Amino acid sequence: MTDLTPYILLVDDSPVNIDILKDSLSRYKCLSATNGQEALKLALSSTKPDLILLDVIMPGMDGYEVCRRLKREPTTQEVPIIFITGQNDPQSILKGFEAGAIDYITKPFNIPELKARVKTQITIKMARDQNQRLIHKIEAINKKLTDSIEYAKKIQAASLPKPEYLNQVMPEHFVFYKPRDIVSGDFFWVRELDSKLIIIAADCTGHGVPGAIMSMFGVAYLNEIVGKENVTKPSEILNQLRTSVIESLNQDEDSEVKDGMDISVVTLNMKNQQVEFAGAFNSMLHIRDNQLTVYPADHMPVSYGLKDRSFTNHIIPIQNNDCLYLFTDGFADQFGGEMGKKLMQKGFKHLILQNHHLPMQEQKRIYTSFFENWKGTQEQVDDVLLIGVRL
Repeated sequence: MTDLTPYILLVDDSPVNIDILKDSLSRYKCLSATNGQEALKLALSSTKPDLILLDVIMPGMDGYEVCRRLKREPTTQEVPIIFITGQNDPQSILKGFEAGAIDYITKPFNIPELKARVKTQITIKMARDQNQRLIHKIEAINKKLTDSIEYAKKIQAASLPKPEYLNQVMPEHFVFYKPRDIVSGDFFWVRELDSKLIIIAADCTGHGVPGAIMSMFGVAYLNEIVGKENVTKPSEILNQLRTSVIESLNQDEDSEVKDGMDISVVTLNMKNQQVEFAGAFNSMLHIRDNQLTVYPADHMPVSYGLKDRSFTNHIIPIQNNDCLYLFTDGFADQFGGEMGKKLMQKGFKHLILQNHHLPMQEQKRIYTSFFENWKGTQEQVDDVLLIGVRL
């Protein structure tokens, strides 16, 4: 068992005073020195004192200089020092405090006062040391957790479509993706299948680790539904995705876990010049000839809900130079600006309409800059995902 009895370094050029101090403080482990040089050597040794009682007037190096040197040393600058002095005039006391002392005891000693002052400083020192130990322990745990989450970020990033693939299969586009935490509850998914292009933007319940776990579920289910079962109709993708989420998480009206996702699904068919869209809470923006049209999502989640009808499948004729935007709610819900308010959907749509005519990568730079400037010093409140496509 570790011995936690505090160490006290007693420094006085009088052996009689040293004996009095040792006898009065017998409950502690006491080291002693009779001059400044010896005191410095003991204080800087491997056994660090928890408190130093330091005589002021000593031959050679006085107590003020010893105190100043100890306070300059990283290993001893936090050790509390109580001056022992027969000089209790205000000037001498102030000089001691300026050198770094935290208290003083006058000679001849008042033993009850001596014990009380020492006990107070030792208690404070022990509490501070315990706090430091807890802080170091928390920091170690936090580092371990952060390292794990950072690795999880790599796994999540590997599940998202690579830029090379997006450039290969998609028309002119951009993806603005900004997790609130290290990992994200938002994800995007793209797959080319039978001359059709399926583009998905999703917002899983929560953010951080819980949201990221749900996003991995979503990616796996979509790989199965679209990749293996060749389902390309957006409403049917959502219907099957909802069933998979409910069954995998054993969701019912009494279930504690009702996590799911808000999601928008677009199937682009350039041969037929049409887009199909279905959404669960997440709508789609369509801009043509400077006119913005909102294609609404169903107010049903991809999870267990009060409504379980089929999702609505919108079929939209398209033309060259039309712009489509899929997004989660993180951008519009961000607090910021001069008034510290949310941007809201109205402000978000105005921003998109104002810049849709620009090249897609230029738009991404504008939206990224706008978001950072709007947020300012405010904390990011949610994950952010915005996808733009020019047909």
